[in-house]
Formats: sequence, structure tokens, C-alpha cells
Amino acid sequence: MKHGMMTLGGLIMEVALILILFLSNVFGLDCLYNRRYKTTGALLILNMCLTVALAYQFDQMQNIMYVLLVIAGIIIVLLIARYLIIKKKNEGKIIDTEYIEEKEDDE
Repeated sequence: MKHGMMTLGGLIMEVALILILFLSNVFGLDCLYNRRYKTTGALLILNMCLTVALAYQFDQMQNIMYVLLVIAGIIIVLLIARYLIIKKKNEGKIIDTEYIEEKEDDE
């Protein structure tokens, strides 16, 4: 579907996707309130699929991919930073315990 050219079939598809997404959210919240967690999870997965389909319908997939790549990059940087911080903390603990063990052996 090109920008500016709205066909009846395209309009019906967009409206149907928005309505189904809305109803899926409503049922998901109802299931969450009634503690049906598996059904809520399934509806959340359906919501993600519908969001992608809706974005595809509006030709926004390229923008979404850029956002997802930026988010993935941030997550990778945070995981590496967390790993390095934990590694540095553990190295300090190992050195301290070796020093304590050596001190106890000398006495």
C-alpha cells in the first residue's frame, strides 16, 4: 500500500487490526485480573504479533527495526557492564580470602 493511496481493503484491514488489538488487550487484562496467567501470556504474544502486523500495514517496519536494534545494543552494553562489574567484585573477594588464609597460616 503506497502512501496517499487508500483502498477499501487496506482501510478495512487497518481498522480490523486495531479492533482486534484492542479486544485482545481487554481480554488480556480481564484474564490477568482473574488470575488466568497462561491465557494472559498467550494474549500478550497475540498482542505483539498484532502490533507487528499493524506496523507493517502502516509501512513502519523499518522504523521499528531501528528502534529494536538500538534497544538490543543498549541491552548488550548493559549486560557487558554488569558482567565486568561482577567480575571485578569477585576478583576483590578472591584476593581478600587468599590474604586472610595466608595470614592465618603465618600465626
